[in-house]
Amino acid sequence: MLGRAFIDEPMIQWPLGGAGDVATVTTMFSTLYETPIGQGLVYEAGDAEGVAVWVPPGGGAALLEADVGSRDRYGPLTLDGGARYGALWSWVESHLPSEPLWYLDALAVDPSRQAKGIGGALLRFGLELGERDGTGAFLETSRERNVGYYERFGFRVVDEGDAPGGGPHIWFMRR
Repeated sequence: MLGRAFIDEPMIQWPLGGAGDVATVTTMFSTLYETPIGQGLVYEAGDAEGVAVWVPPGGGAALLEADVGSRDRYGPLTLDGGARYGALWSWVESHLPSEPLWYLDALAVDPSRQAKGIGGALLRFGLELGERDGTGAFLETSRERNVGYYERFGFRVVDEGDAPGGGPHIWFMRR
């Protein structure tokens, strides 16, 4: 499902050199999320109709460790041995806030199930977790159309820019 949902995502395709097919994108996500799934950070709606990866305050180190630890496995998936991937995500990480926030690492809905409220339910679920412990939320997106979607849930753009080396434009949003 993640491969189908993110097939045209600039933050995914650019590191893959634009050559990422559904199988490649799916492999990338399987590699990245094998550790976070075991830590209870991945939330599923229905039977893989949608997925949200909500990282609690202080839990970012585990996700970062899983990402960095998997980067050598991404190399064969890319055209440049993973150099763009490493550069992009190091740059994104440099924009992450230092204070405790819930971090939405991914929100995806199967393309056949989009516009049915699944993404909104997964988003509200994570925002309620933050409200319960009195913290906000943070995310980034490289799809301009997503900016307005997230704004409807109270997020605001706090920074934006082009990733180095000709990478995609990314909006950093906070609630």
